[in-house]
Amino acid sequence: MSDKELSQALLELDARTLAGAGDPRAATMKILDGDRRRVWWWSAIALTLWIATLLMVAWMMVAMGLLMPFEAHLRDPAHVATRVEMTPNQLELAEFKAHVMSRMIMVGVTMSVGILALAAGATVFLVLASRRATLRQINASLLEISEQLKHLRQQSPAK
Repeated sequence: MSDKELSQALLELDARTLAGAGDPRAATMKILDGDRRRVWWWSAIALTLWIATLLMVAWMMVAMGLLMPFEAHLRDPAHVATRVEMTPNQLELAEFKAHVMSRMIMVGVTMSVGILALAAGATVFLVLASRRATLRQINASLLEISEQLKHLRQQSPAK
């Protein structure tokens, strides 16, 4: 019996199918170990993506916090004294750099949304893997209890 078939049998708790397996306990433990690894990896991936999302959003907020005052400084007529010190070419170059920075922030925000979507997807897969692993563990425990009850019935004297 393959691992996939045994996994499906654990989910369905089909004792007749498991009876045909060579050593159902060893195969069950192998499947449960695989489930643990799968849940661990999905946890690590989801956590990494959520941290990356938080860092990216924080970075974009800092960038916007730096860009907005810079643009206000370039356009505010109250700062005419500082604008006089700049040549028209320097002012044009500074405005161009602000424009480029705003476009880069827009790309960064788009990337943040993409990473957020990946983090959400990884979280969904983590929940599904965890649920499947939990069901398999419960079914394996029920199978073990069933085997123990069967042995107790065979050992108890007939009344």
